[in-house]
Amino acid sequence: MSCTVFALPYALAWVIGSVVVGAIKSRDEIGGLDMDMDIDLNSSNDIQAPCEDVTVITDKHFIEKSFETAFMDKDILVKTLEEHGVSGISEDEFGRITGKVDNYTLMFEKMESDKPYFLRITCQNTDNAEEKLGDLSSEYALNVQEEAYLNIVDKLKENNMQIEDEEVMDDNTIVLTVNLD
Repeated sequence: MSCTVFALPYALAWVIGSVVVGAIKSRDEIGGLDMDMDIDLNSSNDIQAPCEDVTVITDKHFIEKSFETAFMDKDILVKTLEEHGVSGISEDEFGRITGKVDNYTLMFEKMESDKPYFLRITCQNTDNAEEKLGDLSSEYALNVQEEAYLNIVDKLKENNMQIEDEEVMDDNTIVLTVNLD
């Protein structure tokens, strides 16, 4: 069982106040009974938390932005996310890929199989979502280029062709010279 609790500072103060008032009223109703209630907070047998996951949201403002990406391939996307330090990468039954990096929560969703992934990013309003997308896009492009290069090299080997010369240009373009003889 899990649940999520969202509390703003005022609501949190109200809840704590209600608990304290309730405890005082209960004590007064019991009367003059002297009850020692020693609870070992280090023992897991004494207290069971009703929730597994609790999230407290402070007064910081969060935003959610959506972007259409150029990401088409799921495997390259997951590889890019792993290389970029995204943690908790998972895919649900609908094909949505989620993960977290720094203060960002990322969710990639593909509406149609022949369309690119759509990114929904949640972050604090002080964070730059466009910059994070730009970083991911640059890294994804490098991974696509690497995958294409490896596929070309494999195809050349399958056809008994050899690379005569290989040059990496200033813009990271790779120029291959293949001997056709």
